[in-house]
Amino acid sequence: MDHSIDSYDVKLATTCLLTKVAFADEYLDPQEEKIIREILSDFFSIDTEEINKLFKDSNQILEKSTDIFSFGQLLNQHFTKEDKIDLIGCIFEVAFADGELHYLENHTIKQIAHILNIEHADLITVKMEIKHFL
Repeated sequence: MDHSIDSYDVKLATTCLLTKVAFADEYLDPQEEKIIREILSDFFSIDTEEINKLFKDSNQILEKSTDIFSFGQLLNQHFTKEDKIDLIGCIFEVAFADGELHYLENHTIKQIAHILNIEHADLITVKMEIKHFL
């Protein structure tokens, strides 16, 4: 694994994408937030304090920005294809957290996958794996 993924900017971009999907239906379900926190903890091996800071910073960024392209571009520079597919799996996990995949969440995930250069077949495979897993 590329250790540059441990940079704060990469963690923040990841948090922004996860949060963007959770907010796609304009509501952050407590279960969605819980799953995002677990994902950040697992993905980056970070503590609650850093996760809280990432949440705070990502919310401020997302209030000002509607463009997710820059987050994806940053991750493209630092993540392997496997990292990106893992991330999409995590993003689906967040989207399914409240029991259903809202069409706006699905649309946002497709946008993210496109930015991360994830092939449609890989996207569908990941979606089915996560759906089956949950």
